[in-house]
Amino acid sequence: MVRIRKYVNFRNIGGLLLLFVVVESLALMVHPFGNVRLSAADKPLMSTARIQQPVLDVMQRSCENCHSDRTSWPWYSHIAPMSWAIEKDVSDGRSHWNMSKWDQYSLEERQDILTEMAPMVRNRKMPLPKYLLLHPEAKLSDADVDLLYRWSRSERKRTKSESSEPSSPIVK
Repeated sequence: MVRIRKYVNFRNIGGLLLLFVVVESLALMVHPFGNVRLSAADKPLMSTARIQQPVLDVMQRSCENCHSDRTSWPWYSHIAPMSWAIEKDVSDGRSHWNMSKWDQYSLEERQDILTEMAPMVRNRKMPLPKYLLLHPEAKLSDADVDLLYRWSRSERKRTKSESSEPSSPIVK
């Protein structure tokens, strides 16, 4: 014990620990990518889309944490700098596609999202591999991939036909 005291000053360790706690507490208040946690989660997912329950179930299990306002924030997502990385991933995910705001996208935006979704899922680029490390339940099975792929293609065709329909003239 005498040797340890010779090399380690316990008062300095206590001061460093206090400094770490203060810095970490301040860092918890910083949101460099905006506070993505403030989004309302009460809207239905994929409203206005023609979507079967099995497809929606897969999306809720594998997509909703990053691509909707219904993100479930685990305990480690509250500790900086890990929180910053997670908030950035969620912000990026929502910027590409937000299932909570599907009804706010134009038909062209929906088609673009669906066009990107099909190959991303089929090529297993989504969910992100780093996300799957902590969320293995989000991994897509071959059947899930096929289901999402087929749905995104059929929904894209439907929205495409919807956008090509002539609008009815205004009758006065």
